[in-house]
Amino acid sequence: MEEELNKLTLMGRTEIKGKKYPIFLERLGLLFSIILTIFLTLTIWNEFEEYIWLNVLLSICVAPLFALSIAEIIGRLIQYLKN
Repeated sequence: MEEELNKLTLMGRTEIKGKKYPIFLERLGLLFSIILTIFLTLTIWNEFEEYIWLNVLLSICVAPLFALSIAEIIGRLIQYLKN
């Protein structure tokens, strides 16, 4: 009985060993999303040079959210393809 309780998680599920997750691919996806975000931010900075407030808002608020969103999408895609 006690051995059975040790195998349960906090949610009451039993753990099943799955395939090894390719963390290297997710790290590459994170780097790709950061590089893509920097490239897009610089492109927008060059396109809208006279709107400084828009460029600052984009760089501080929108660009980090975009990078994390792309990285999350890549991670979920890797997870979907591996299962």
